[in-house]
Amino acid sequence: MYDVTTMLPHQKPMLMVSEIVACDDHSLSARACIEKDNPLLEKDGLFPGHAALELLAQASGLFLGLHVAGEARPGAIVSVRNMQVYTPWLSVNDSLMIETRFLGGSESAAMFQGQVMHHQSVVMEAMLTVSSFPEGGMA
Repeated sequence: MYDVTTMLPHQKPMLMVSEIVACDDHSLSARACIEKDNPLLEKDGLFPGHAALELLAQASGLFLGLHVAGEARPGAIVSVRNMQVYTPWLSVNDSLMIETRFLGGSESAAMFQGQVMHHQSVVMEAMLTVSSFPEGGMA
């Protein structure tokens, strides 16, 4: 069992991935739940579908830390390609599944392709490049 609270530099409420469900040499599956204190909620209390990109980035960061960097590190989304949003809004307490697949790279920059699902429906999918860097800034 993995403790995601120690594997990403995020803290609640910005830490949105709650659990790693499966992980192998090429992919990672994780769960998240939209909580009422989520900082990305809109004024009407809804979570925009495009904000699911942050969930995909966090799951990709978990993979990067486990397999490439070997530790939790701060990071950033460097690029996003082919992003499609199929569900414009999600509600508080919606449970989501995140699937990310490592396409290649190193600890400084790695490319992933993935999707966020609500029930059996794709909320969003994208290809993204994430970068990690040592604590204290970019190397």
